Amino acid sequence: MQATALIVSSDAGFAETMKVLLQGWGITVALSGESTPPPPKTEIVLLDIRMASNEGVHPLLAIREKMPAAEIILINRPDNIPLSIAGMQAGAADELIAPFDTSTLKNTISAALRRWKKQQGKKSLLQRFGNAMAAATFAQAGEFDTAIAMLDGEEEASHPSDRKNP
Repeated sequence: MQATALIVSSDAGFAETMKVLLQGWGITVALSGESTPPPPKTEIVLLDIRMASNEGVHPLLAIREKMPAAEIILINRPDNIPLSIAGMQAGAADELIAPFDTSTLKNTISAALRRWKKQQGKKSLLQRFGNAMAAATFAQAGEFDTAIAMLDGEEEASHPSDRKNP
């Protein structure tokens, strides 16, 4: 699994165990307490809220602000339902209830990575609108192939004037 993960936990032993496990799966891991900041393209955040009080979603909000595209997975206790609900409302993508086995963790991370990759492939509404307007301009100028290529999502729709003569 090629990915980058950030583990946020007040339990240093748990965080280190998770780090070793994830690194064994090919995931680059940063811990929240390390002096080196996580890479800007962090796909997964494991946020341990097992020992958190009712203010446990504050780290989630800070993470969401710094890494808006990251998939945040809560790690929680079974009796901590209010904090679980608050975390999901604050933008967590999934939750693991401790104790969990490694296959459950791996499946949850794999699903989060699939969601992250799918989200990265989506164009924003503004991008889609801009492409539609540009395509309309090309169509109005009689460049129908270019307009269709833009609407089909080609990276660079080639305009005849951009082509080099042999």
